[in-house]
Amino acid sequence: MVKATINKAHYACSVTNGSHEVIVDEPIELGGTHKGFAPKDLLMASLASCVAITLRMYVDRKGWAVDKIEVEVNMGIENAEDVFLEEITCTGNLSEDQKQRLEVIASKCPVSKILTVGHEVRSKVL
Repeated sequence: MVKATINKAHYACSVTNGSHEVIVDEPIELGGTHKGFAPKDLLMASLASCVAITLRMYVDRKGWAVDKIEVEVNMGIENAEDVFLEEITCTGNLSEDQKQRLEVIASKCPVSKILTVGHEVRSKVL
């Protein structure tokens, strides 16, 4: 469960999972106060961090020599559809075959799976 709370201030939201809290806001040019990630940026952060964690788990299990993994996510539009563009940088000694395998593994992270399969969102105002 994640809960977002917004008061009258434009548009900073406190978001909590019960253990941790983050601030989500809109940039100043959209009327916000720029106190935290914009919602779309937080979505990209979820994808980037999930890919990084998934790849770290995989390379550790394989015993590959990777010191650092950086995942940069941007959004673009292709054929009138939103596309997430990931650039993954692994600092270490990897072969081309290992890099190709990591590209496959990146697509298997839980957030990537959620984003690539249609899901229904149901809203109920209480």
